[in-house]
Amino acid sequence: MTTETSAGIHELAHVLEGELERFAAPGMAVGVVQNGQVVLARGFGLRDVAAELPTTEQTLFAIGSTTKAFTATLLAALVGDGLLEWDRPVREYLPRLRLHDPVATELITARDLLCHRSGLPRHDFVWYANPELSRREMVEQRLRHLEPNRTFREVWQYNNLMYLTAGYLAGELLGSSWEQGIRERLLTPLGMTDTCFSPQDARRAADWSRGYRERDGVREEMPPKDFPVCGPAGSIYSSVSDLARWVQANLNGGHLDGREVIAPAALRALHVPAMALGEEPRLWPEKFGIGYGLGWALESYRGHRLVHHGGNIDGYSAKVVLAPDAAAGVIVLVDHHATTFPDAACYLAVDELLGLPPLPWGERMVELQQSVRAGAKEATRRQRAGAADTPHAHPEAAYLGEFHHPGYGTLHVTAGADGLTARLGVLDLGMRHRHFETWDLDLATVETPLTLTFATDSEGEVSSLAVPFEPSVSPIIFRRLPGQELSDPERLATFTGDYLMGQLRARVRLDHDHLTLDVASSQAVTLEPTGEHAFAVRRQPGVRVQFVVTDSRVTEMEVHPGGGVYIRQVPDI
Repeated sequence: MTTETSAGIHELAHVLEGELERFAAPGMAVGVVQNGQVVLARGFGLRDVAAELPTTEQTLFAIGSTTKAFTATLLAALVGDGLLEWDRPVREYLPRLRLHDPVATELITARDLLCHRSGLPRHDFVWYANPELSRREMVEQRLRHLEPNRTFREVWQYNNLMYLTAGYLAGELLGSSWEQGIRERLLTPLGMTDTCFSPQDARRAADWSRGYRERDGVREEMPPKDFPVCGPAGSIYSSVSDLARWVQANLNGGHLDGREVIAPAALRALHVPAMALGEEPRLWPEKFGIGYGLGWALESYRGHRLVHHGGNIDGYSAKVVLAPDAAAGVIVLVDHHATTFPDAACYLAVDELLGLPPLPWGERMVELQQSVRAGAKEATRRQRAGAADTPHAHPEAAYLGEFHHPGYGTLHVTAGADGLTARLGVLDLGMRHRHFETWDLDLATVETPLTLTFATDSEGEVSSLAVPFEPSVSPIIFRRLPGQELSDPERLATFTGDYLMGQLRARVRLDHDHLTLDVASSQAVTLEPTGEHAFAVRRQPGVRVQFVVTDSRVTEMEVHPGGGVYIRQVPDI
């Protein structure tokens, strides 16, 4: 490193210290690579505010979606091994994969998974609320129930679930797991000995950072988010010391310390555009997107090509930038939630590395961050101010229960100390009544509250609820589950018997774990419980069977609409 370069890097470090104060972030770590050498690796500020522990180049942070480049590189290695072809349908490797769109199901490839062109929007609450699901269950059972908003390969739209699928694919091809593949094929050969996959593993190390956020103008610590199911999209914890080796290998054709770790051909496939980003607003004239590669975004910055990716997860923000033509790279890790600080710090560093006059990225990015947060707060204020002062239609007890969606899982509505409260998977969702049948849901990681709206069936019973967990499609409908007792064969047996309406005979029978009904010896239909004494007829929308109970005994069966009332003839069987 020349004296001039050393002076420039020293001045950069001084500038970054000032930016740390501007963004009011507790701490950060920065790594800079130039001409194959690490010219800066150091921490700024604190990794633990209460204990006043300093951040260092060895401090472990959650790196969020910068994990995606590791997943894409692992798949590229499998292509090099002959275990995978980029453009061969994934169903040929994972026959039980099924998406909502049958065309996408049959044609989607590993390349499609990694460049965000499945047609599926984010649907992030599926994995965020259900972090302990297995990847197998997600891929084989849940994805098919998630509605797309665009046709297959129509547009680029970011999707973590497709990286989950890519990680699962890699594990299946290796006969192990995504984690083991990343460890054996990348981390160990690169000497990234401190890098790990969960907050629990990170906190076993001597040097790790807590995560923080700002809420109502007050800094507070955020609980760490562990989400093993979606690990391939963003679960890695690392330090700038470790990530500098990753950057060196990416800039040096996959070679590090004189040996090939990543095949050059594999890297080339990742660093070139695979999907156009479409028209996007240009906030600043110096930069614009070129496209998305595989695990990396591609950008033109002041006439130079950048390969980069950002990352955000509860309490942490990150960015990794490569300037391949200048053999330079930058890593910025910050212990603050959803901040534009990594972007500002990276562009300031890139200006120095490319020998360009520095632009006011700190001012620009903090202004952007403040305007976005102010807009979200104003939207929330208006949302709440516009709510009509109207009561809900039912007593609160009528809304209690379990409501299910086959992709998102079961949402529980229970009675809390201050009214209703909801829980989806591991997420506690505070409920604040807005008007009529609509409540606002409070979630710490969402600036503007989501809404939850109950629906009532024709009999006046609360039958479902809807929440716009994915804003680009219709609200997600959760249908009310019957009580657990209606899955008990002994309880179901109390409804069985013969029922008469004049000369017309109907029979209700127990078939293992469900009831069947046949009228006048016609083909039996399956009854699916919808309420305490109510059942729907499978594959006959709108047809409902209601049993009448008198003195704890089933006496009648009503078939709606217009099917008549049948009198029970036979006692319990």
